[in-house]
Amino acid sequence: MAWKRWRIEEVIHYPGSQEVEKYVYTPGIHGLELAKALREGRVLGMKCPDGVYVPPKTYCPDGSPGELVEVRGPWRVVTYTLVHQDIYGNPLPEPEALALIRPDDADYGGLIHRVRAESIYIGMEVKPRWKPPKQRSGQITDIEYFEPA
Repeated sequence: MAWKRWRIEEVIHYPGSQEVEKYVYTPGIHGLELAKALREGRVLGMKCPDGVYVPPKTYCPDGSPGELVEVRGPWRVVTYTLVHQDIYGNPLPEPEALALIRPDDADYGGLIHRVRAESIYIGMEVKPRWKPPKQRSGQITDIEYFEPA
């Protein structure tokens, strides 16, 4: 179990497990542009005076509107956890890796997503595995998972 204070670098780790609610990301006013990009197999970030944020923020920390930019990677595992139970508490046949993944061309944030690999480690270079174009709906699940690059 981990407790995040403000930035990922300030995570405090605790042994054990914690019950959590399903995470829902609300993209704000840039949601339509992000959804369009996901359908096209692209990911957007927000370029602000202090760096690039992924996913895009509604406003930059200084209150400015920022600029939407495409992030291309390479993507890297920032941190990860192994999940042994599904959302209902049922054991999974095999543990699944969930990771915070950030592209090298972004400074803050990242995507929380599944990683399929024989092994996983912090700093590992990964790439998105996209659904076929006709199956995409403009959601983060248009990326099926990340895999080793």
